[in-house]
Amino acid sequence: VRGGIPHPRTLALIQELGGKMHMSQRNFVEASQSFFQAFKSYDEAGDRARLRCLKYLVMASMLDASSINPFDSHEARAHRDDPEIVAMTNLVQAFHNDDIREFERILRKNEGRLMDDEFVREHVGDLLRTIRTQVIMRSIGPYTRIRLTRIAKDLNDIPVDDVESLLVYLILDGKLEGRINQVNGVLVKSSQPLEKSDASYDNTNKLATGSIQSRNIASIMQLTSALENLTTAISKTGSQGSIEQVRVM
Repeated sequence: VRGGIPHPRTLALIQELGGKMHMSQRNFVEASQSFFQAFKSYDEAGDRARLRCLKYLVMASMLDASSINPFDSHEARAHRDDPEIVAMTNLVQAFHNDDIREFERILRKNEGRLMDDEFVREHVGDLLRTIRTQVIMRSIGPYTRIRLTRIAKDLNDIPVDDVESLLVYLILDGKLEGRINQVNGVLVKSSQPLEKSDASYDNTNKLATGSIQSRNIASIMQLTSALENLTTAISKTGSQGSIEQVRVM
């Protein structure tokens, strides 16, 4: 029944909002999937909002630290050279190369184009932290002790205090085992597992972050649910209309 098929633009809007909900919960894999479906639905509808969702897809992929380039899909590849997308195309290439200098240069060069999108602007800090932590893990790989100033240099000469904050994040998140000698400014790697107290502190931080975000998540979920109900109502209305037409005939 044709009347029972929701318009691709309606589906795209629901999928886009679902992607944003997953992003707020830091479920980046699910967010990537939702944004990709929204991109395809907008594309089917001939709506240029497909480019917006493609940007969100690329961003979610980087935040997930995925090794898969979103532009490897034939649907996305056709748009990689679009002026609205080319900045994200270059960003994801620098990201996969762990090229922090090029990554930050692209951000500065395209600040207006990228920062005009509020959703992208909200996650730029997370993107920088993600690539910086990747570079840190690569830089410290062969060493048991390394100076924080050396890590700062590898991160495009950011302040040592920022390096220390990133290392604390990695240690608390269980991605790095070691301790920071603040007196000498040295990271000392260790093969020992995290203490239970550290793990408890990490869990407490995660719970606190979740509580701060909970109201925004609830609002997005309510809006998504309302849109899904609207789509169902439209489908039922279309189906009933078709049945009435058959009865009249």
